[in-house]
Amino acid sequence: MISNSFDKIVVGATETSIERVITEEYVRDFAELTWDRHPLHLDPEYAAQSRFGGQIAHGALMISTLLGLVDLDPRFLQCFYELDQVKFHAPTYFGDTVHAVSEVLEVRPRSNRATGVVICLGSLINQNGTTVLSGHFSFLVGGDQQGNISVGASK
Repeated sequence: MISNSFDKIVVGATETSIERVITEEYVRDFAELTWDRHPLHLDPEYAAQSRFGGQIAHGALMISTLLGLVDLDPRFLQCFYELDQVKFHAPTYFGDTVHAVSEVLEVRPRSNRATGVVICLGSLINQNGTTVLSGHFSFLVGGDQQGNISVGASK
């Protein structure tokens, strides 16, 4: 999504990420981190009786997974700016393999011209080709001068 300065990002550009398997351990770790311990995520017997027929991953975990899978180069990304039109189209089950697809929808330089807002359509897609999540993700992105920032450099 964000691998260059805002003035070099092209509307219509697309990117497909690597894959990630959604494991029970991954979901349990997220539940402990967030204290979201709903039985749909943690109790196999409860989840089996639900409309989903089994345990599913947290929606917030899937948003975070999408953001973790896409390229967000810290030399240019200044911050996550906005999330809009998020839809959960299908559940993500333990054992599902997902990947992210992103498309740049808009690039808006800010009045200072040193930064711009980049809006992308992000989608998380499972191994069957089903879109499980989609939304508009907006980022504050630096211009050319920001690309000189060293990441992880020691003094």
